Parts: sequence; C-alpha cells; structure tokens
Amino acid sequence: MKLVSIHRITGIVIAVFVSAHLFNHAMAWFGIETHREIMEALRKIYRQPIIEVLLILCFGFQVYSGLRQVKNLKKKNSITFNERIQIYSGVVFTFFIVQHIPAVLFQREYFKLDTDFYFAARVVLEAPFKFYFVPYYFLGMMAFGVHVAVTHRKKMEEPGKQRQADFQAVLIILLFLIITGIIFYVFMGNRFPIAIPHEYHVY
Repeated sequence: MKLVSIHRITGIVIAVFVSAHLFNHAMAWFGIETHREIMEALRKIYRQPIIEVLLILCFGFQVYSGLRQVKNLKKKNSITFNERIQIYSGVVFTFFIVQHIPAVLFQREYFKLDTDFYFAARVVLEAPFKFYFVPYYFLGMMAFGVHVAVTHRKKMEEPGKQRQADFQAVLIILLFLIITGIIFYVFMGNRFPIAIPHEYHVY
C-alpha cells in the first residue's frame, strides 16, 4: 500500500477521534458534569489499551508521512494555493501534536493527573500559562480544521465544481472556528466560574 493511501486512512481515524474530542470539549457549554459524562463514555472506547496504542501509532505515522509529503510537494515545479495551505496547516498541526500527546501522557503517567476538564482549563485560564497555551491551542485546532477543509476540497474538486468545493471548504473552516470559539469561551471561564482544584497545581 502506498504511503499516501496509508496517510489518508490514518488521517480518517485521527479525524474521527479529534472530532469526538472537540465535541466533548464543546459540550462543556452545558456544564463540567456534562463534559465529564461524555468524556467517560468516549474513554471506554479510546482508552482501551489496543485502541490507544493504535491511535498513537496513527498520529506518529501522520507526522512521518505528512513531512514526507511536504518534502515531495516542495520538489514540484509549481505548488497550487490549495497545496500550499495543506502544507502550512499540516506543519502547524504536526507541531501541535508532537507537544500535546507526550504532554498528556506525561501528566497522566508521571503526575498521576486526570487529563480532564480542569487539566485543559487551567492552562488557558491562569497566567503565565495562558499566554502560550491560548494561541497554541487555537492554532492547533484551526490548523486541523483547515487541513481537513483543504483535503476535502482537493477530493471534491472536479471540472465545473470548483465553486462547490470552495464553498464546502469555507464551511468546514467556519464550523471549526465556531467550535473553537465555543471551547475557548467556556474553558476561559466566560460561561461559568471555574475553580481549579488544588491537585492540578503540580507546576
């Protein structure tokens, strides 16, 4: 199987996981308890050892194969605007996940800290962490959304259907922008007051 094909398959797996993850965060709009209930339901699936290992392998392969594709695209004589955006969004998302996944695993295994609502809220709510993590999370989430949009546009693009492909790509980006806005609004304490428990102040 070609590298591009495996990249696409692992990308679909990651897209399903990330979409469920962002949905979970967005549902915090209805309260921390709602967020926790959905999180626990999802964890029964993705915290299964074999599934968790497969997810990590999918992310790892995406980083490797994505960088290979960037290298191949740069060898082309001319790069389209869509390919350029695909490269930039992929690189930003790679930067995000190579930090995020090890950080989550480290907190969970070393500090024995539940990486739940409070874990995520603390770093966007309290200084000095928020000065780094607010742009970090925003760029990570939007890079993923843009990457999905331009990849979808590339698959949809056919002669005479460019306008439809453009519209759907813009729609996907706007959807991710709205979801990202909702998540930040809640996790930064604008929807309801957030008191971070003492045990989360490990550093």
